[in-house]
Amino acid sequence: MRISNKYYTVIILVLLVSSQSFAADEGAHAAEFLSHGVGARAIGMGSAFVAIADDSTATYWNPAGLTNVKKNSFSAMYSDTFRSGDGSFFSKGLVNYNFVNYVHQIEDIGSIGLSWIRLGIDDIPRTTFIDIDNNGNLGDFQDINGNGVKDEGEPYIDRPTVADYFSNTDNALIISYARQMHSMIAVGGNVKLLSQSIFNNTGRGFGIDIGLILMPITSLRVGTMLLDATGTQIRWDTADKPVFTRGRRLRFGASYQFTFPSFGNGSIGIDFETDQADYEEGTDSGGIVFRTGAEYLLFNTLALRCGWNGQGFSAGSGLQLQVSNMTFFVDYAFNSHTLGGTQRISVSGQF
Repeated sequence: MRISNKYYTVIILVLLVSSQSFAADEGAHAAEFLSHGVGARAIGMGSAFVAIADDSTATYWNPAGLTNVKKNSFSAMYSDTFRSGDGSFFSKGLVNYNFVNYVHQIEDIGSIGLSWIRLGIDDIPRTTFIDIDNNGNLGDFQDINGNGVKDEGEPYIDRPTVADYFSNTDNALIISYARQMHSMIAVGGNVKLLSQSIFNNTGRGFGIDIGLILMPITSLRVGTMLLDATGTQIRWDTADKPVFTRGRRLRFGASYQFTFPSFGNGSIGIDFETDQADYEEGTDSGGIVFRTGAEYLLFNTLALRCGWNGQGFSAGSGLQLQVSNMTFFVDYAFNSHTLGGTQRISVSGQF
């Protein structure tokens, strides 16, 4: 039975996701779906957002930034990840990656956020055999040379068939809190509850992030975030019950906001992030990922963005709409990647 190229691609992606989940004990790639970024706005700016973080996606980029979200807000993102290349403008990607959250402001207490991230490869075929010779054994083949091993050119007696379909999924529930401690200092933190599944096996984990934003002078912001501060451990339910740890990483950066009267305003950001994978795999980048990006909001309506995400070019645009006392945002971003370009669309609002 011939398997289509799409299925071959799905199998490769499953292996990639599986290797990310079952990496070495101090897992350079454990729960790697947490590194993919959220929100088309931030992605379009090259993910250089740790110091900007002034919308509801701050729950991911730097929870301390929630103090700059003055109203209740929400955000939802759809990602066309590693598109199948069928020629359509916005085709369904082989990997589904989505994000949704809500942020609530409580006077004299602080900002509270609840976020959900899901990455999944769905409709993966599981193959089995039809017992053609009715001997109770599946996978019989013509052992021409009699060595007991299926060699090239030895056809199956039993016929392969698709038995059912399954999904490979990663989920994260993030609970965030932030508070303005001083006119120049904001702090925040995340509690992350993780769940991963590969076929019939499940892994669960728990992690903590800590964020800080400093505003030493007008228009200048400095941000830092310690991700997986205690080491995020994921315990699997397989026979040997392995535990894999997502190591600590530090993200830090700065941003500057500028204004052109009568035209609009914008911001420029730079980020640095320690890369645990680089430290463990011995690459030449020194274990530091550099990102930079810029945004300009023209006439308080149309946003234009571009950036470098450490691996490739990013670009995006956005539209801001005011309806009564509510503000809505529709954003688009494109990310280049060696496995195929990624497109993301976000819808968010404040009220």
